[in-house]
Amino acid sequence: MSVEKNIKEAFDEGKTVIGRGRVMKLLKAGGLESVVYASNCTPTTVKDLEYYARISKIQTEKFNGDASKLSQVCRKPFNITILGIKK
Repeated sequence: MSVEKNIKEAFDEGKTVIGRGRVMKLLKAGGLESVVYASNCTPTTVKDLEYYARISKIQTEKFNGDASKLSQVCRKPFNITILGIKK
């Protein structure tokens, strides 16, 4: 299944978390199934995401597009660089 399709399904089911702070908090607590980040996400944020994801054994995926394309998939009027999918 494609990343976009997974995001759309999770968004329709209300299983998404948007924003670095909220995603990192749930990532550290182990409340996420996976994390998707945009191609233009800052290297520092990506490094932090991958570190905590490795510890929590949560999958991370790089979205093949920038923050504006990720926001279009989620049908939001603002840029999204990080998106978490809840369990």
